[in-house]
Amino acid sequence: MIKDFREFDDGACITADVCIIGAGAAGITLAKEFLGSHFKVLVLESGGLDNEVAIQKLNESEVVGLPHAGVERGRFRAFGGSTIAWGGQTLRLRAFDFTKRSWVPNSGWPITLRDIEPYYDRAERVLQLGPNLSYEDLCARAGINPVVFDSAKLNVECSRWSPSPNFGTTYRKELREAKNISVILHANVTQITTNQTAKTVEGLDIRSLAGKIGTAKARFYIICCGGIETARLLLASDRTEQHGVGNEYDLVGRYFQDHVHIWYDDIVAKDRKQLQNSYESFFIRGRKYAPLIALGERLQAEKQLLRMHGTVIFWMEADSSVAALKTLFRAARGRTLPPFNETRHLLGNALANPGELLGIMYRYCIQKRAGTPRRGRVYLAALSEMAPNPNSRITLSDARDQLGMRRCRIDWRPGELERRTASEYIRTIASEFSRLEVGSYDLKQVAGLEDKTSWVQMATDNSHHMGTTRMHESDKFGVVDPNCRVHGIDNLYIGSSAVFPNSGSAYPTLTILALCIRVADRVKELLTTDRPPDLRSEQLLMAWGDGGGGARGKDAGY
Repeated sequence: MIKDFREFDDGACITADVCIIGAGAAGITLAKEFLGSHFKVLVLESGGLDNEVAIQKLNESEVVGLPHAGVERGRFRAFGGSTIAWGGQTLRLRAFDFTKRSWVPNSGWPITLRDIEPYYDRAERVLQLGPNLSYEDLCARAGINPVVFDSAKLNVECSRWSPSPNFGTTYRKELREAKNISVILHANVTQITTNQTAKTVEGLDIRSLAGKIGTAKARFYIICCGGIETARLLLASDRTEQHGVGNEYDLVGRYFQDHVHIWYDDIVAKDRKQLQNSYESFFIRGRKYAPLIALGERLQAEKQLLRMHGTVIFWMEADSSVAALKTLFRAARGRTLPPFNETRHLLGNALANPGELLGIMYRYCIQKRAGTPRRGRVYLAALSEMAPNPNSRITLSDARDQLGMRRCRIDWRPGELERRTASEYIRTIASEFSRLEVGSYDLKQVAGLEDKTSWVQMATDNSHHMGTTRMHESDKFGVVDPNCRVHGIDNLYIGSSAVFPNSGSAYPTLTILALCIRVADRVKELLTTDRPPDLRSEQLLMAWGDGGGGARGKDAGY
């Protein structure tokens, strides 16, 4: 069921076996794991079914470190969360990413790739990804001989793209029809309430923008609010513990990470056809695979670098035939054609160069590759891992939002290790492209990377918010344990990239979902073996048993 908190009576108390805070990719994936079970699941979402300006204002934050656009623009309060604006690109972490590296302070996970691999498989089904094919397999299928780097320095891996990345539309019907799951929209959680010893969560305070209040009570609570809001909610929940829930050792909000994005301009293509054959995206049964040029693990160890990868971009001018054709194709596929005059203009541009148009169509339809222009500029868009830094952090501002909660203050601090990695990465690319005679790069374009102070002007954030409730075996070094349970609290879990101790350079969504499915399995096991009598499913009141109307009375077991 999907209902709206604004329809509830003021002061309503909603009860369930499991309460999930947030209906983004993480919260929806967790809820789906309980579909058809006898457990009652409540999902509380701050926003509505669509993006709403008034709700988005709750994301307004204070930025005290480097500029960080994603603290506001990269977060969405709506059913589907940030997936409503997500392209769908995914990548698994590698075994190397889970290891402790002596040159990366605070690195290493308390779990291994082997622990999470079965959950990656299940998460990939949620995302409807194609098979996990290697770059070499994709090249062999396409019948091409790709550029072959010195494997100690560089390698190529492929990201996979979800064909249905918007969870808000993809899974709306399934959750609307679910008998044991209730999604409550416009239900902003403003406080996590614990018992006097702060060892057990007893409930959540809920508030709407209009001022309506309520509470939610469950056996288990799972926070799925992303790497920024998760930390903010824990810090703001100071009714019992002065410094917030789960924050005995002042760790909540620390180690904030975001992938550092660097745009490398103007690669000179000596063999453009070979570059396009090697680095254009592949399509297998409609599923997209995008090649990424990554730093080799041996080079990372030898030169003490972070993980970094980049995508070769064959730039399309806005008025080119290729750009017009791709715009029309995406619009037609999404059934959102632009106004007539704009459509006519795009058709004119698409047909202005028939030869190129036919070439692009042949490339995509027959060769199953992304069509890119035969001429034009070539760039490299790269992402660097960020080293975990306790001084890069989320705290609370003195300013308050419309709900009365203290706003977020963000201090994002990429440093010297990120600078050296970004510099060494492009130097290695330039060297290998020159050796293989496929391209060249004038390093004067990135001279700024050699300046230890001003290099950050080349860096931007990437809306991948991670690390603020990091995973560790010890509560003195992490907020959650290896099962994503908040240390010292028996019924509070976190399903978010907030738990990442370090991030690698992989896009985080796939790993988030894998961890959430792992949490779901753990909570189901605990519910089965240790269910307290006052919250047994059969005792929950079903206020909406007939599927209509708002909650009646002060206690609603939905």
